[in-house]
Amino acid sequence: MSWLNELYRTYEACKSEVGMVKENQPQLLPIAHLTQNAQLEIVLDGEGHFLRACRVPKEDAVTVIPVTEDSGGGKGNAIFPHSLADTLAYIAGDYGNFVRNSKEEKYEKYMAQLEKWSSSPYSLPQINSVYRYLREGRVMQDLLEAGVFSFENGKILAEKQQNIELEKWFVRFSVEIPGKVESRLYCDTEVFESYIRFYLAGQETQELCYATGERVPCSEKHPAKIRHTGDKAKLISSNNASGVLTYKGRFSESGQVAAVSYEVSQKAHSALRWLIAKQACLKAGEQVFVVWSVEKSDMKNPFAEFWGEEEEAEAFTDEHYATQVRKAIWGTERELQAGDSVMVMGVEAATTGRLSIPFYQKYEAQQFIENITRWKTETCWLYKREKEKAAVPWSPSLIDIVKLVTGDRSDKLTKSMYERLLPCIVESRRLPYDIVLSAVQQAANPMHYKNEWDWNRAVAIACALLRKWQIERENREEEYSMVLQEESKDRSYIFGQLLATAEMLERSALRGGGKEIRSTAAEKYFVRFQRYPVETWLTIRNQLNPYMAKLGAEGKRFYIDRIDELTARLELTDKRKLEPTFLQGYSCQKMAYWGYFKKSVAENEEETE
Repeated sequence: MSWLNELYRTYEACKSEVGMVKENQPQLLPIAHLTQNAQLEIVLDGEGHFLRACRVPKEDAVTVIPVTEDSGGGKGNAIFPHSLADTLAYIAGDYGNFVRNSKEEKYEKYMAQLEKWSSSPYSLPQINSVYRYLREGRVMQDLLEAGVFSFENGKILAEKQQNIELEKWFVRFSVEIPGKVESRLYCDTEVFESYIRFYLAGQETQELCYATGERVPCSEKHPAKIRHTGDKAKLISSNNASGVLTYKGRFSESGQVAAVSYEVSQKAHSALRWLIAKQACLKAGEQVFVVWSVEKSDMKNPFAEFWGEEEEAEAFTDEHYATQVRKAIWGTERELQAGDSVMVMGVEAATTGRLSIPFYQKYEAQQFIENITRWKTETCWLYKREKEKAAVPWSPSLIDIVKLVTGDRSDKLTKSMYERLLPCIVESRRLPYDIVLSAVQQAANPMHYKNEWDWNRAVAIACALLRKWQIERENREEEYSMVLQEESKDRSYIFGQLLATAEMLERSALRGGGKEIRSTAAEKYFVRFQRYPVETWLTIRNQLNPYMAKLGAEGKRFYIDRIDELTARLELTDKRKLEPTFLQGYSCQKMAYWGYFKKSVAENEEETE
């Protein structure tokens, strides 16, 4: 149970975060606590008198609540009350006076459970106030008088409010006591600690915990709500009383298979829930991946995109970018140590009630960072963002790669692609060529994209993956850099340069004439150019003549010389289709032109000054 131990260690290492409320940040829950979306809040005074009630806005609905092992695992149709905050059907003694077909047993079980806490040595004045108020059995009457619901002849007009059945409206409490700063019981760490001590004191049966190797109180019902508040799937579960799931005759009860202590289970699940909410790095339908380190729980997403510094783009080196990647993932405030480790874990809903772990690995942190850095460095490519004035070094995120390769077609294909690519990144396995080829095919059709920027991004991703594959290939004759290779002898690469030159020529003419930039001939013939480069080039070359006439003498001479230079390096009698490297030649040549134009503009501005 390595993953369980690592999550438990993470919780212990982050104890200072437990119960802390931070704006726009998920909360690391105390043990024996979960979150629930509340619809109502009732405010009492220290003596247990009703003060007011209000509806909870959606943005403030998430509420931390104490739970039992039964109620925290999902109630279903069973009557398992929570320990404090709960639905109207449980807390309102007069619920049956206003709503048909209510079950008084819910209120009775809830009050019996709350009384035990209230009368225990671990109780607090706030808990006693709530108990005294609810014992009066007039919650619905108070809500009627407070105008929270609409009533007619003593009955609620609609038994559904805001599309939620009335019995499922969740109620939380605040108790205003003079001198006490925090009145919200769902934010009060003192209340959290009170309930934890009370609940743990009531556990007596001890078994051997398979996670710690100690004889301690163990849990049979483990927490749900791992990926989000509505998640019913569990990582650890056993037979139910109905006998739908069986042990196939090998065991008679769940404890014979394995047992996990209540404390370890609660802390490990709480840590995983917190990590997913805080830093889930990949999501595909029901599948979620998270990366963390016990030593550095707030490490950044290693699969995100990283940008180089624009001002240093011309002097870019792999070492410089690798340094940026390491800093982006691990930060600079804490250096890597020999014993540091990193965990990568993926969870997926196998069924509505079951979570599976399709991917889990623990890595030595130094090697993990080196593998990520190698991937990011070798998949780096120059890319001109819409708001940038020049191309900058860039490594695409895993999400961008998968979206391009799969065409964003289905969750099943997306999940499969994540599982194939993850080992390439975190374990430095070889990149499959079919993934590279699929990316090139998706990027090599500009007419499929809504705008130029989306297409340029797709081309950059495809070129980055192709470069990675080239670096990994054995006995390679030529490795393509993101910088233009002027001396390249690769026929496909040169044809790519030629196509980029034709596109930039037409764009320069249209831009100089003040006309709206539309699709160029190079873009329109892009797909055909790959299959029939020689014939298609002659077609494109003929269409360039009117645009050459619109260029100034300097621009016309520049492009004519460039086209002649490139065609002189080609054997136009060779009519084979182009290899994927043409896309790299095309991309590098466009980036080089953008750099040239930027330099020309800067020189003109200096002359004007």
